[in-house]
Amino acid sequence: MISHVDRHRKVMLDLFTVDDYTVGTRHGLKESSGELDVEQTLAQLLKQDLTFQGEKTKYATHNIHAFAAKFPPQLPNLFIHRLTSIGERILDPMVGSGTTMVEAVIAGRCAIGIDLDPLAVIISKVKSMPFDLLRCIQIGTQVLQEARKTFSSVTSEEIGQFYSPEALEFFRYWFEERTILELYTLVRAIHKVRDTEVRSLLKVVFSSTIITKTGGLSRARDLAHSRPHRDPNKHVRQSAFEAFKDRLYKAVESLNDIVSAPGRSAVIRADARRLPLPDDSIHLIVTSPPYAANAIDYIRAHKFSLIWFGYPPRTLTDLRRRYIGAELRSSNLRFTSETANYVVRSLRREDERRADVVAHYFHDMDVALREMFRVLVPGRVAVLVVGSSVIRGIEIKAPIVFAELADSIGFHVVGITEREIVRDSRMMPVSRNSNYSGIEARMHREGVIGLVKPLRS
Repeated sequence: MISHVDRHRKVMLDLFTVDDYTVGTRHGLKESSGELDVEQTLAQLLKQDLTFQGEKTKYATHNIHAFAAKFPPQLPNLFIHRLTSIGERILDPMVGSGTTMVEAVIAGRCAIGIDLDPLAVIISKVKSMPFDLLRCIQIGTQVLQEARKTFSSVTSEEIGQFYSPEALEFFRYWFEERTILELYTLVRAIHKVRDTEVRSLLKVVFSSTIITKTGGLSRARDLAHSRPHRDPNKHVRQSAFEAFKDRLYKAVESLNDIVSAPGRSAVIRADARRLPLPDDSIHLIVTSPPYAANAIDYIRAHKFSLIWFGYPPRTLTDLRRRYIGAELRSSNLRFTSETANYVVRSLRREDERRADVVAHYFHDMDVALREMFRVLVPGRVAVLVVGSSVIRGIEIKAPIVFAELADSIGFHVVGITEREIVRDSRMMPVSRNSNYSGIEARMHREGVIGLVKPLRS
């Protein structure tokens, strides 16, 4: 019997073994005509206003699940349509919420997503794949009925048989007792679903009831921006059953736009620093690397769902240390980027520990950039949307550092442009009336780097 992970790896393998261009032509999509001057086109795109102020961002499946720091779908859409053809392969090696995946599938491309975060993988996978929507409603309704039926007989002792004392302590701190019982009966019913793809969808629906801007069914003030704070005055009045039902129907409605989408997708849980992809196999990369020093700390929010799915809290803590941008330390590193060396030296005068954290971040991104260079087809483009940080009063200049690292690897840096972060479309922890202090000072603008892998001579 093929496991769900193996099945998804097979789907990804298929993206490299079939005739790419049959994907779009089967759906009546037209191939772009004429030879494309990639560098000239990329340079023109970087001159455009990439803020997308006022643009609609909640169409298709983009609003199925809250996710911190996701970029507006118009951004990958622009580069996908202008720099690739029907059936070509688009990669996001730090896939996050799957925005690039969704846009690539809608555009008739083959979308490939990579991420270490278990919740990011399941969200981006669900958002970019077709479902039998009637079957999803039927199974989701059965799950809800079973949860309601068994709710009254569930005891704390029974929950203790399935979760560790550490997990139970987490639940009792962040959730009210009735909510714990409701969520337990729901997740237990979901785990019994045999259809692995529908089960994935129901997990995303379940998670979306908890991870929201308001903290959803938890006592947190806000989980969508990744740094939860317990609100002692918050009382959760909504039933988890009603929240699940509401989110289920909204998710299925959103998936309508993907059911007939001409592209295909595959999402694999893997590391951007060790991409499980062949050399020279990707036609476009569009991605947004994480901030340094866990400025957006995804696992702190995602564990609110992942612990319910059976991930031990300590396992998630260990996993967090493996993420790019984690607060690990590397000392005595020298970079091919002079800006990186300058930033680390300057920061070391203020805070040696933070300097080592930033050095480790730069090193991780250097490795990830080398992997992007390896898998990209010569003559094709990588676009990085890069947020910077102010640490101990020092700007770490991430867009410039990454561009210099990319140049030393062999990329041709076509340009770097700035875009303003629109709070609602990027879901950042900033306010419209910001005085640009604290964390807000780091998160109002970001760089868009355009890179080309040169043709071999």
